[in-house]
Amino acid sequence: MDKFAIYKMILEIIAEQNPKDFQELLDDAQRYQIVRDYVASDNINQFLIQDIQDTTISLINDGLISGIISPLKYVTLIKFNGLTIAGFQYLKKLRETDIQTEIESILKQDNLSMTPQTLTKALSKLVF
Repeated sequence: MDKFAIYKMILEIIAEQNPKDFQELLDDAQRYQIVRDYVASDNINQFLIQDIQDTTISLINDGLISGIISPLKYVTLIKFNGLTIAGFQYLKKLRETDIQTEIESILKQDNLSMTPQTLTKALSKLVF
């Protein structure tokens, strides 16, 4: 699954739908074509859920989403308070045309693969 698309989708959902927890985020994500396409493919849905969860946790840890992560024995509970000011700034930048090309260029220049952490780092160069 496209890491950039997941990253942007999560920020959009938090900003526009204001889900209270991770399950609501997953429910809202089903409206996005990239998620529908993935679910319709032969890929295992658990990989998609894990990618969304990992990206969400990274966005919370990077300060773009205000939330609480509660790891339990068999599951990780995630509650949301919304996007932070930085989260709104990053989302605004993500909505610009050709931003994905700019980010890929920065990552290539720094010899980094696309992960939620490196996306945040590359975007910070463009936002600030």
